[in-house]
Amino acid sequence: MFKNIEKKINADLKNYCTFKIGGRGTVLFPKNQFEVKRIVNDCKKNHLDFFILGNGSNVLFPDDDFKKIIIDLRKLNNIKIAKQRTVIAEAGVRLFAFNRFLEQNGFAGFEWSYGIPATIGGLTYMNGGAFGEEVSNYIKKVKVLKNGKISWINRKKIDFSYRKSNILGIILAVEFKFKNADSKIIEKQQKEFLEIRKKTQPYDKFSAGSVFKRTDDKIPAIMIDKAGLKGVKIGGAEISTKHAGFIVNNGDATSKDVKDLIELTRKKCGNFECEIIILE
Repeated sequence: MFKNIEKKINADLKNYCTFKIGGRGTVLFPKNQFEVKRIVNDCKKNHLDFFILGNGSNVLFPDDDFKKIIIDLRKLNNIKIAKQRTVIAEAGVRLFAFNRFLEQNGFAGFEWSYGIPATIGGLTYMNGGAFGEEVSNYIKKVKVLKNGKISWINRKKIDFSYRKSNILGIILAVEFKFKNADSKIIEKQQKEFLEIRKKTQPYDKFSAGSVFKRTDDKIPAIMIDKAGLKGVKIGGAEISTKHAGFIVNNGDATSKDVKDLIELTRKKCGNFECEIIILE
């Protein structure tokens, strides 16, 4: 099982997420799309559950050992120009690398994503966005592994909504369409978006981004701020004093600390749906 696949047994999961929280687990590192397929087949044959991991920027691992096999897609990191203004990026490509590629090749439209600590696969699956933009606005099609088969799905056949999609299977790559612009202008805009993030978000703290999803009539961060919960702590977890929509790890937070803080916030402000993925 998992023959010739790079792996790490008893890995410290704090090193595989931006929250820097978690117990131990088994992590596999497929180096291409076909190895992903082989790993999934092995898991199914041996009745093993698995979890697909990108940059770990939207997950909270448990404090105890994580029983599922973690398939880390960081080595699926190829980017190429398919044709004019069309770019294909594998699921494990980090957004910083993707934005550098776009800037160098004069592809504009994605500057709003500069500074998000995510991968292409995770951003697509969650339909990530910011500043009024969403990744689905730029997608042409998505390559997935489903039921043992690898195929492309046209954007028109995918339902994207706020921070979610109906994509079934494992995202392997995404094809995007952009517009052309001067590289210097793109770089300038990227830096501007990054500076906004640094000024308005706890960019220097360990977190998993916005904890709660917005609704049509409620913005969690505003309600949490009005409730006077900024700076409230449980153990090593704290509601950010910079942005009330974030929970940060001050260095020694546990998964339980974060979950308890989430429940406290819900009791005070309403039963918001979590944007982060809480793993057990």
